[in-house]
Amino acid sequence: MDGDITLWSKIVLLYKSVPLVVWQTFNFAVLIWILVKFGGKPMKAFLENRRNAVKDRIDETSRMLAEAESLKNAYAEKLNRLDGEIEELKKTLSDEAQREKARIIAEAEQVAARIHEQTRLTYEQELRDVKNNIREEIARLAVEKAEQLIAEKVAKSDHDHMLDDFITKLRSMN
Repeated sequence: MDGDITLWSKIVLLYKSVPLVVWQTFNFAVLIWILVKFGGKPMKAFLENRRNAVKDRIDETSRMLAEAESLKNAYAEKLNRLDGEIEELKKTLSDEAQREKARIIAEAEQVAARIHEQTRLTYEQELRDVKNNIREEIARLAVEKAEQLIAEKVAKSDHDHMLDDFITKLRSMN
């Protein structure tokens, strides 16, 4: 035991003669050695796992970014094509509208020509009918006027005399 005391007393003397910074550095080095000896493999595995997880997330993010860029480019291309398709559709619809307009106008002109011809024919027929009615009316009025004039000019005795002459002529024909 006596040897133990001398060992301890030598350690204490050594401890007091070495500056504090050296002891702190020594303690730190011992701590690092203990950490590396007993915690080095788990710490290395943890850091490696962490590095791999971060690398995987970066790779996944890069892949997703590339996929998003691809989708963006695809949609931009579709939008560009869509603008062209819209313009083409507008042109097609405009052309169809012009053709339909021309067809409707041509059809309307044909209908107008038929109506005009029908109106002309109706007018001519109505004109003939009116002329015939006027002739008939003039003839009727002329007959009435002649009858009236004859009735005024011819007396009853002249009438009887004319009737007798007519009857005599008829008998002479037989």
